Amino acid sequence: MEIIIVMKNIATAVLIFLATFFSAGAQESDFSNIESHIKSHAESMADACVSIKAENGAWGSGVIVSRTGMIFSAAHVYGRLGETVTVFFNEGVTVSATVVKYDKEHDIAVLKLARNLPVVPAKVERGDRIENGKTLIAAGHASGFNAERRSPLRVGFGFLAQRRGMIYTTCRITAGDSGGPLYDEAGILRGVHHTMDVKGKFSAHVPVQRFFQLWPELAKMVATV
Repeated sequence: MEIIIVMKNIATAVLIFLATFFSAGAQESDFSNIESHIKSHAESMADACVSIKAENGAWGSGVIVSRTGMIFSAAHVYGRLGETVTVFFNEGVTVSATVVKYDKEHDIAVLKLARNLPVVPAKVERGDRIENGKTLIAAGHASGFNAERRSPLRVGFGFLAQRRGMIYTTCRITAGDSGGPLYDEAGILRGVHHTMDVKGKFSAHVPVQRFFQLWPELAKMVATV
C-alpha cells in the first residue's frame, strides 16, 4: 500500500490511498488509524523538511534537527566539506548554510544555517526500533523547491536491514528528495533518503543513528526523544 498526501494546504491535506492492502488481514479501521496519526503530525513533518540547492546547482532535501539550525542530509547532494549552499523553507524564506560534517561512504552530511531562524526541528529518535511492515513517511522536495506547495508526504511500509545498515521502504522518492527525512507514524525522524532502486519499487534510507555513531558529539546538539 502507498499513501500520498498532497500538502498544498496543510489544513485540507488530502490522503489518497493507492494500491492494495499490505496484508490480507488489513481492516478499514487500520487505515483510519494510520490516517489519523499522519494527519496529526503532517504539518510538523512537512515544516521540518527543507529544500537545498548545492553549489553546482543540484537540488536535494534536508531536515532541521535543532533550534540552532542544524540540518541532516545526504552527502551525495554536495561536493565537499565546507561547501556553501542555499536552503529553502516552505514559506519561501531562503538562507545560506555550510556543510559542516561530510561522510561520503555512508552518504550523510550535516549542515548549519548561517543565521538563526525561528525553526521547529523534527523529533529525533537515536534508536533503530523499526518493526518490519511498519508505516513510514517520506518527505522531500522532489525536483527542487516549488513555492506552490509544501513538502509532499509519501507513505508506505518499510523495514530495517541490519546487515546492510539501511532502511528499505515502498515510499517513492526521486531527484530532489535526496537527504530528506523519513518519519514514523508519530512524526519521529528515523532516517534520511539515500536512493531508489532502478525499477522504482523500493527506496533506501540511511538510519538516523548513523549520524550519532559517526559523530557522537551531535547528541549534545540535537534534542532526541
